[in-house]
Amino acid sequence: MTFSYRNKDRVARSVKIIPPDSKLFTVIPAKKSMNTAKKTTGSLASTASDIDQMSSKVAPGMEISYIIRFSPEAKVDFAYDLTVVTEREKFIVPIRARGCLAMLDFPDQLDFGLVPVKFETEKPVMIRNIGEKATKWHIRVPNNFRLSKSEGILEVGQTEQLVFVFTPQEAKKYADELYLSYEGLEAEIQIIGEAHNDNVYLSKSHIHTDPTSITLFSHQYFEIVNKSTVPIEFSWRAFATEMEEQIKKQRLNQQLTQEEIEERAEIGMALDQDDVDDDQSLDSDDSYDQLELEQRRQRKKEKVLGTLSRKYTTIKKAVDEDKMLFQDEIFQIEPLEGKIWPNTEITCCVTFRP
Repeated sequence: MTFSYRNKDRVARSVKIIPPDSKLFTVIPAKKSMNTAKKTTGSLASTASDIDQMSSKVAPGMEISYIIRFSPEAKVDFAYDLTVVTEREKFIVPIRARGCLAMLDFPDQLDFGLVPVKFETEKPVMIRNIGEKATKWHIRVPNNFRLSKSEGILEVGQTEQLVFVFTPQEAKKYADELYLSYEGLEAEIQIIGEAHNDNVYLSKSHIHTDPTSITLFSHQYFEIVNKSTVPIEFSWRAFATEMEEQIKKQRLNQQLTQEEIEERAEIGMALDQDDVDDDQSLDSDDSYDQLELEQRRQRKKEKVLGTLSRKYTTIKKAVDEDKMLFQDEIFQIEPLEGKIWPNTEITCCVTFRP
């Protein structure tokens, strides 16, 4: 391998290369390397040539080249940092040699085809190491796609099955890139799919309940019909879109955060003014008594605040996992959620209870 240095200064500069302390790497001037294969005639020409070849002084605007020879003893990765010194600075030239290489066999494109909206479509894909050494891999997928396993290690010749899941939220075409990374390399792989609204409908477009008296109730029935080829899951929600659900959950979480801050402040003030129980014994030394008292107060405060933090963490988790199903004091729908198999229907009941 040949590398060169160019002097961009206005005066001549000297360049010195620290000889490698590894027997695997040697550095020689490029011109000297070429001239060793042939004999030069004329003492004057030979002397001038030698001076030009071996001189480390580089004229302004000129460059000097060196050849790095690598003599490996095994088929493995090697790394060495070559030190170059000039009159004003010292810098490092990294030398890297790759031995055994890992290479992964993976499809160039993932196409899910035409799938129903909000239906999980799975696509199994095989990943195989066809290289010469084991390697660790990592895959990043875009939104609306999931992966059964995002990273792993493959030995030479080993094959592993990955399952990609596509869950479109809207009826449109999807085209994006997933990224496969290994051995410092990153490959972009196109992932595409198209979602459509399947043949699922309600038997009635509106519900008109019969008049009834207070404390009594009336029923109306309708069907959800699934004429598609895949099972569907349904639920009656309190909000029309997922965006409205997320906004509501964010407001609830912000309210919980504010309540936690206020409760922490109140507990902290109460514990700071609280005294240790009278029946707890202390040593006669006043300084020791005060230190022990502060330690007990601190342990008590940490315990109470830890319990408070776990309480609000549990509440926030419940809010995030809440499906936001339909709830009303006057109207009830049964069932609120369920699954309908292909070419079947389910009957729902609306109850009016004034």
